[in-house]
Amino acid sequence: MKGNTGADDPLCSEPPSYNTIAPYAPPVVYPPVPSVPLVDSIQLKGVPPGLEYLSQINQLILRAKFSVSQGSDRTFDVLDSVGQRLFQTKQTVPCCVISYKAKITDNDNRDIMELNESYRCCTRLMKVCSLDGSIIGQIKFHSGSVVTHLSLLSPNNEVILLIVGPGFETNVFGNSSFEVKSKDEQHIVGIIKSEAENQMMVAFPLDLEVTVKSLLLAACLYLDYVIYKKRKEILHRKNSD
Repeated sequence: MKGNTGADDPLCSEPPSYNTIAPYAPPVVYPPVPSVPLVDSIQLKGVPPGLEYLSQINQLILRAKFSVSQGSDRTFDVLDSVGQRLFQTKQTVPCCVISYKAKITDNDNRDIMELNESYRCCTRLMKVCSLDGSIIGQIKFHSGSVVTHLSLLSPNNEVILLIVGPGFETNVFGNSSFEVKSKDEQHIVGIIKSEAENQMMVAFPLDLEVTVKSLLLAACLYLDYVIYKKRKEILHRKNSD
């Protein structure tokens, strides 16, 4: 499925390419990630340590890894559009409670970001923190039978972007797409695609702030987790009938 060429998109003169995902799994040994060229210190002001490379890309691919010893936890490689691994992440998937934790590391296994979900009064909220413990932002999950959406929040709880897509009751096993919209829902600024059961892709404007790109990566991981849990719930219900 080809994405929108976006030639008339007022928000992105060079829109993300949605057709660069390799159809085959990458080799076990990944090519080294190129070092980030020196950038003016003012340009990188406010960029959490370890996330500088996000300033140069407009697409991320999230690919699940499988191993016999992983148990209920799940691990992922985070790749750029040409298949180079940028980060690794490990999700902790609890069996009996609604909670979510994930840690994102670089290729040297150094911690970069941490994601922690809280669940209170029917509200699901995930906090995204950088290496030094500073809050990058939060992701609020809203679920409905027809529409699913997430709100990306600043550290001050101000809405930055919205993610809107199909309800999980109607489209949880097939491929699905979620639009990344401005907070007034007047502009589409990116897309998240769930492809098969082991890969997701998120695309966004190249000039988007690095902190917002990192929140979109976190949202992509969170969406994958919610879809994964929903699939397991439906399959368990069918097997119990």
